[in-house]
Amino acid sequence: MNRVKRNLALAGLATSSLVLGSFVIPGTASAAPARCNEVFYFKVTKLGRPTYKSIGPTVSKRNAASTTSTLKYAIRTDTTRSSTYHREAGGSLDWGIGKVEAKTSYDITKTVSKGRTVTNTLKVGPGKRGYTRPMVEYRKFMIDEYVQGEDCQHRLYKSYGVLTGITSSIHFAECVSKDPCTPKP
Repeated sequence: MNRVKRNLALAGLATSSLVLGSFVIPGTASAAPARCNEVFYFKVTKLGRPTYKSIGPTVSKRNAASTTSTLKYAIRTDTTRSSTYHREAGGSLDWGIGKVEAKTSYDITKTVSKGRTVTNTLKVGPGKRGYTRPMVEYRKFMIDEYVQGEDCQHRLYKSYGVLTGITSSIHFAECVSKDPCTPKP
């Protein structure tokens, strides 16, 4: 008799579970997957540290005074430097510069021509020599296009390449010493 009651109770429990399982209890239903509109956008990433290239010779002056003096250097540039764009997919140098300027706080100079005179001032201690050299500053930027899919996930769609842009068209390397020294940016 106990065995029959127990079997009936188990059968009732199984039936209750089946019936309850067919009903949706408010707040327990699984949400439908998120849906987004497909959107394409560009991302510009700065790569590494700045690099420098000279656009003129190193010049020096000695301070013969007995006190620290501010010496003025006038240098005629002898090298032309340009921004470059190594592309993997489409776009011109102007297009790459436009993307970098639109997505970062940097202004890119396309070309710095030789044949201009630039000046620098440098404080030089008594009996020491000041050295200076005009340079340009380059920074590298990766230009990529991403897509936000219908599943709301962001994925790389296409890599457009690397722009190496002039971010400072005149940057002076300097050093001051009693002995010869190499100017550093």
